[in-house]
Amino acid sequence: MCGTNRLRGIDHRVPHDLIVNILEKLPIKSLVRFKYVSKQWFELITDTYFIYRHLLNQTKKHRLFFSVRFSLIPLPALCSWNSPRRCLPMESMVVNRDSTLSYSHTRMFYHFEDYYDMVNSCDGILCFNGRGDICVYNPATKEYRCLPTGLYCRKDRRRLGFGRDLVTDRYKIVKLFNPSLSTAEEDVDSCAVFTLDPNPKACWKTIGVVPYRISAYSHSTYVNGAIYWFTDEIRHLNKSEVIIMFDLHTEKFEPIPHPNRCSDERRSNMQLVTLRECLCLVHQEPDYQLSIWMMQQQKITWEKLYCIQHPDLQNDLRPGGPRFAFAEHKDGTLLVCTRFHVYLYKQNDVIRCVPRKYAEDRYGPCVTTSFTESLVPVYGKTLRHQNTG
Repeated sequence: MCGTNRLRGIDHRVPHDLIVNILEKLPIKSLVRFKYVSKQWFELITDTYFIYRHLLNQTKKHRLFFSVRFSLIPLPALCSWNSPRRCLPMESMVVNRDSTLSYSHTRMFYHFEDYYDMVNSCDGILCFNGRGDICVYNPATKEYRCLPTGLYCRKDRRRLGFGRDLVTDRYKIVKLFNPSLSTAEEDVDSCAVFTLDPNPKACWKTIGVVPYRISAYSHSTYVNGAIYWFTDEIRHLNKSEVIIMFDLHTEKFEPIPHPNRCSDERRSNMQLVTLRECLCLVHQEPDYQLSIWMMQQQKITWEKLYCIQHPDLQNDLRPGGPRFAFAEHKDGTLLVCTRFHVYLYKQNDVIRCVPRKYAEDRYGPCVTTSFTESLVPVYGKTLRHQNTG
């Protein structure tokens, strides 16, 4: 990252480095306002290197959990506006030091005639998969961008991944799709990549045929410059290949090893997540027990990190398997955010199970991700929010 030379001279009475050190520790809301103090401050706060430094500071704080509802409600059901806009209910949640939960509820309004569910998050940007559109959104800056459609494909035959190329520092959306309208099992997936940059005419780059059969029910996860999926346990012929990696820089696929314990398990009983900047595999064991395995990248081996048991887990586990959000506090406490609860796990025991407020309501079920606020731009437009408590 570069570009600090043009930032000098903001105020000669105050050392430049001191200004930067103060600003990069401030919350996003303050910096969004401060951008308009002067031209020099705008250049500083929107500078790539400053955004990177600020993001590093944000990652040192307690992680947020961010939830988005699957279903959307037309605006007339929520307010008196006679408008074709729609509303996407959201909530951010932080686990405090005393194990209580603090919430912030918002509704995101937009003009699109579409329905979205959340794919994942990376560096403060959320990626959404709609029936037609694909959208990226930064809740902290309220900036969004809808991507061009590209080759047609049905949403139920499209898998998305989102993350950052660690070599170029560009954010990329990876789309696995089947352009055929046929439902034949022999159909193969194609891959295309969209790079987020300031070019408003940017388009999808076709990578070609995917050499592996990716599970239609596999949710992607991003770790250190790569996106991971499960293979299809039926259609993928090589049964020794369970996890597939897509390198965001080389834009190539390759299989990686997996825990031996999970070789013959149904993909619906497993989930890929990120912890300690490493790839982890969550396995739903019998008797409502969760095992968490972490891949040691240097040795390419797997180590069992946690084994979690709690009576309330049976209410949180879906028939389709786990889809939870995970984070760790500095003191070593593991946070597991489910549909109805947040579990605090430490020293091989659940030390607290905290019920979530409004985890399920009339808006429908939600999906949750671990989240870090950032200034990272998506080079789009600003959406309107309404705070609801």
